[in-house]
Amino acid sequence: MSTIEFSPSRFLADIETSADILGADYCAPMTRRVLDVFEESFHRGAVLWRTTDRPGGALNYRFYERRPLDTVCIAERAGFIPARSPAAGLIRAWSGLYAGSRELCDFDSAQGLVKTWVYLDGRRPVEEVLDTRGIPDPIRRHESRFRELGLTVVRNVAVDYQQGTANLYFRTGEGIDAGSTKRLLALSGGTMPDARTFGDMLAFTAPGGYTFSVTLRIDTGRIERVGFYALRLPAGRFPHIGGRLATFFDRVPSHDDAEMNAVAWSFGSGNRRYMKAERSYCGRLVALMHDCDSPMTVPVMHS
Repeated sequence: MSTIEFSPSRFLADIETSADILGADYCAPMTRRVLDVFEESFHRGAVLWRTTDRPGGALNYRFYERRPLDTVCIAERAGFIPARSPAAGLIRAWSGLYAGSRELCDFDSAQGLVKTWVYLDGRRPVEEVLDTRGIPDPIRRHESRFRELGLTVVRNVAVDYQQGTANLYFRTGEGIDAGSTKRLLALSGGTMPDARTFGDMLAFTAPGGYTFSVTLRIDTGRIERVGFYALRLPAGRFPHIGGRLATFFDRVPSHDDAEMNAVAWSFGSGNRRYMKAERSYCGRLVALMHDCDSPMTVPVMHS
């Protein structure tokens, strides 16, 4: 493996090439501005790529911070997001819940900052995450339904500034099965996938409990999508993916000490569904995810 240190010049070359390969929009001045504003986080943290199987879908990149940092304040000062937006207020409410929480940021290769995450420094009860000051009532009201479905533990939360949505990332208590999948899909009005897709979900999600996401409108609380995550796929093995994601995993570079490829199946109402894909870039992402108790298909083994 090549060096895992973050290099701005190498990243700028890699992202331009990768965006061209995937047919994604790219803005070099915006990307350079992002690297300048969040310079310390890119060097200190771990970095990954993200895209979807949608034709022309965005190429995103994310840094995982290793220490608490008010990224929202930094983003507001830089003009990346408007001051005092509902989404920023929601992130501030969640970031202030636990002393060790850390913020992560997603960037679009053309548009810059699109999403802020909060790792809540452990597994947190859903009632604590939703029953705190600053959480809008339309989101708060889902708490009892989540608990009825066994969604009682939250690890990460996020907001999407472009879409006006919030995300809750739950750690399930057990592996996937048909009955629980059908009940969870009902949150977004989604339908069961075909046998091949569900077989992939069974084969690749972590058997002892996996990451499950819920995407809600911040203003209305309407659940738009749910997602099932398979983090750190076995080396050389992938579920059924289209040509765009196959190209992503094959040609978008990783310079990390341990490669981390991941997918997620996303379901909206009716038959609206797509796949997301993530790939490590640098910064010892696998070790960081392990330290954050991320449920991975291939666990980290220690000698």
